[in-house]
Amino acid sequence: MTRNMRLRQTASVFITVGLLLPIAVHAAEETGEPAIGGYCPVTYLTKNQAVQGQAAHQAVHAGKLYYFANEDAKKAFLADPMKYIPQFDGLCTTALGGMYGNRLPSDPTVFEVREGKLYLFSSQRAKAAYDRKPAEYIKQGEERFTKPALGGICLVTVRRTGKAVKGQSSCPAVYRGYVYHFVDAEAEAEFLKDPQSYLAQFDNYCAVGVSRGKKYPADGSRVRSVGDKTYVLFDAEAEKAFDADPGAIIKLAETQWPTIKNLKDK
Repeated sequence: MTRNMRLRQTASVFITVGLLLPIAVHAAEETGEPAIGGYCPVTYLTKNQAVQGQAAHQAVHAGKLYYFANEDAKKAFLADPMKYIPQFDGLCTTALGGMYGNRLPSDPTVFEVREGKLYLFSSQRAKAAYDRKPAEYIKQGEERFTKPALGGICLVTVRRTGKAVKGQSSCPAVYRGYVYHFVDAEAEAEFLKDPQSYLAQFDNYCAVGVSRGKKYPADGSRVRSVGDKTYVLFDAEAEKAFDADPGAIIKLAETQWPTIKNLKDK
């Protein structure tokens, strides 16, 4: 196999579609913990402060739990959630907009409100780098963040039909710092009920590559649905190898994945 550049994610209007800090997203979606580390999303904009929210003042938006400093903040948020939710799903703006486009979690206490939008950073050092050229980091971050994952295929349609069908930019959903497209609002809603069950296995890397201890990003045009799981493949060679014995490839990949999942792409 030859390497291919990973398609980065999602649709420009969707920078404000339920965007949360990655650590908080994982917590909110999987453990019931609040997004943004429990910090109130409203006080960033109204007071230019990172204020810890309270469990007594909470609300769920787009399947994610938020804590607020008080009931007034909660009411303001519910009236216009998109106004207060962090940009780039709360990813570190500097890392995303930097040379390598890394998707790093942020520290909720390191932030900037710029032109009415909230940007988060992984550290004061990252914020200092951003301060030297904020417009460039934001522009590059937007370009990367707004390309849909897996080339925009609808993961719900893959599950239903086994086919790679392009979703619509008008039906996006954000999960773990990536935007996914869906064929219609029904498919989008179905995904949001249980995102983890629809995601391609091995973090969107080619299943055959993983079975060989390699990480090859796949663009979503070559997919297979086996049981209730989705697998993406890098090229025609990988399709041929997978189709010859899906069970063996999957078993090998599942064995290899814990060892290579945190390694850089090969």
